[in-house]
Amino acid sequence: MLKKFIKNNLTLTSFLALSLIIIINNFFRFFKNNSVYEFDPWLSNYQGGFVRRGIPGEIFYQIYNFLHIHPGWMVFIFVSTLYVLFYLNFFNLIKNIKINKLYIFTIFSPLAFYFPVLNSKASGHKEIIFLFFLSFFCYYLPKISHTRAYYFLILMILFIGFSHEGLIFYLTYLIIPFFLFYRFNNIKNVILYLIPVLFLIIFIFLLNYFFSGNKQQVLDICNSVKDYVNNECINVGNIAHLAVTLKEYGIQKEFWAYGETSLYPDYFIIYGVGLLIGFLPMMLLYNKATLPKASHNLFIIHPLNLILLPFLITLPIYYIAADWGRYLYISYMCSLITTFFYINNNVIFIKSTSKDKKQNIFTKIIFVTLIAIYCLGWTVPICCEKKFKSGIFNTINRATELYNE
Repeated sequence: MLKKFIKNNLTLTSFLALSLIIIINNFFRFFKNNSVYEFDPWLSNYQGGFVRRGIPGEIFYQIYNFLHIHPGWMVFIFVSTLYVLFYLNFFNLIKNIKINKLYIFTIFSPLAFYFPVLNSKASGHKEIIFLFFLSFFCYYLPKISHTRAYYFLILMILFIGFSHEGLIFYLTYLIIPFFLFYRFNNIKNVILYLIPVLFLIIFIFLLNYFFSGNKQQVLDICNSVKDYVNNECINVGNIAHLAVTLKEYGIQKEFWAYGETSLYPDYFIIYGVGLLIGFLPMMLLYNKATLPKASHNLFIIHPLNLILLPFLITLPIYYIAADWGRYLYISYMCSLITTFFYINNNVIFIKSTSKDKKQNIFTKIIFVTLIAIYCLGWTVPICCEKKFKSGIFNTINRATELYNE
């Protein structure tokens, strides 16, 4: 079935595959350069004691300690594998769906697969753990019992929560599909399954808060992998940021560049507009959606709430963090994955529209041009800028200038 989908949607498949290749190539550059923001954080571990974000790096460190395998190569292979499996899971989610123009605009939103292409520094961060787990969970949920799915949900929450505390705010994207697919129409059953999950999430959040990190732990972590991280590991980057307090995270956008400027109110304009334009095709899609009667037992009045509710729960991360573009990207990708899961499993129904008429070459050119402009012509920056990025066209101009020089 997947081969048939690829054959019938060769252009879509090719462009998604191209984005995958570029993202892995980006991450390879970060690996070779020991980038303090994009690569080194994967090697954060527990060698200075328990600390947030440490579990993936501790696993790599222990393997390195016993088998003497280069930890950098382990990270690169691990992250690249997660990306390949995530893309494969996504293809499996959409393979039974007839792709129309609105679906194409939804898949190629500037906040979707090409966001890390146009913002190369968005490649290879720990959200790929979440995107992989979410896509895997959504694909295999119909194939397993609700009890097994629930245990798997618990394990995913534990690993995700100890990989990056920011991803805790996105766990709703995992929880909602579980309850919708198994159609818990008895409020007692909902409470029975939901309360332990909520207590676990609160427990993980508190552990991350009280063991957020300090300068001595940063020193111990950097020394434990000193041959494989950047020389500035102690002073700059996401490992060094383990010593930054939550309060300091919150105020950094008001006093950016050591008090020289504030990222507000430009941030609200850039990312507010980016949010509306980026989510526009998905909102149009949900405007065509209806819910089966059974779903109303979970108090979901309108299908749009399926993307609105989890997004609202992520809002605290925008107060804490500065890289708003990256967190918009995570929200959109999570919404994209769950949307196709909902469609595949009749959680929502998309109203059928009249079949597309046979198009002439002129109409096809217009459609391709619109997709190119919408997907590649612009994007929101990943962080800390006060204007939109011009996208692939600026990249082409820069490449041309370099060639001419």
